[in-house]
Amino acid sequence: MEYKIDFGRWNSVFVVPYDIVDKYIEKLSGDDVKVLLYLLRNVGASIDLHTISSFVGASSKSAEQSLSVLENLGLVSRNVCSDAKNSQNNIINYNSKKSHEIKYNRPTASDIAKRVENSKELYFMMQEAQVILGRPLSSSDSAVLITLHDNDGLPPDVILMLLQYAVSVGKTNMRYISKLGISWAEIGIDNIQKAEKKIEELNNKNLAWRNFESIIGIEHRTPTEIESEAVSRWINDWKFDESMIKEAYDRCVNTNGKYVLRYMDSIIKRWNREGVFKIEQAIMENQKRGRKKYDSKSDSGASYSIEEYENYNILDYIN
Repeated sequence: MEYKIDFGRWNSVFVVPYDIVDKYIEKLSGDDVKVLLYLLRNVGASIDLHTISSFVGASSKSAEQSLSVLENLGLVSRNVCSDAKNSQNNIINYNSKKSHEIKYNRPTASDIAKRVENSKELYFMMQEAQVILGRPLSSSDSAVLITLHDNDGLPPDVILMLLQYAVSVGKTNMRYISKLGISWAEIGIDNIQKAEKKIEELNNKNLAWRNFESIIGIEHRTPTEIESEAVSRWINDWKFDESMIKEAYDRCVNTNGKYVLRYMDSIIKRWNREGVFKIEQAIMENQKRGRKKYDSKSDSGASYSIEEYENYNILDYIN
């Protein structure tokens, strides 16, 4: 005897991504939604315009307008057939890429004016953005902010907080603001509380890097993302103090002749793993490791230890 659970019509389902509802539903007409649902039902298949319009019960012109809306929102990609017979029919494929990976049509000045005129929130955002940035918004500036809202789903209050953070770190160019906004959207920063938490995290990273610069005596510069993450982990997460960071740096320079991030990170990771958090412990631990290496060389007659050889190859130079 065989058993099964029968869900009836729920045995056959297809997926609708969350962000279609969360970000785009208010922008879509009834026909747009019908066309999108049909494409989701047939994801991966190539479907011509006539088939789409017939199935959803819309005219070819109406279906084509819906497809244009969906394409501009980055939900659909369009491929044109190369043969003459099909040159009038566009083949439509559902595109599963995340919205920020798709190149959007930048909103025109007319588009922006209409969006701002019809939304009190967006009007307020544009006015406040000028105050925060200390300059009038150009059409290009406005287009970036509208795109972050319409295409990436950032609420106006979150965008304003993003601008305040950008000003605080002296990076008010729209390329940086756009990149930062997209990264916030990717990790779901969609309210003030999440934005505040993210800004606190970024500020702590910036402070940790400034402390690191002071400890090892280098000129101020913008760290790479890998550097920022590593230094924040040492200082903010693992709570290593100035003396320990300086000890790790000195050992790194003594061994490599220069600052090598991965080498320093390996030292501090080992300390954290072995519970070495005080400078006295670090010095004692280093003395023990030195005696161990000396004994190993004496026993084998080799001019280097296996451990040194392995570490040297694993810890490639990455500045």
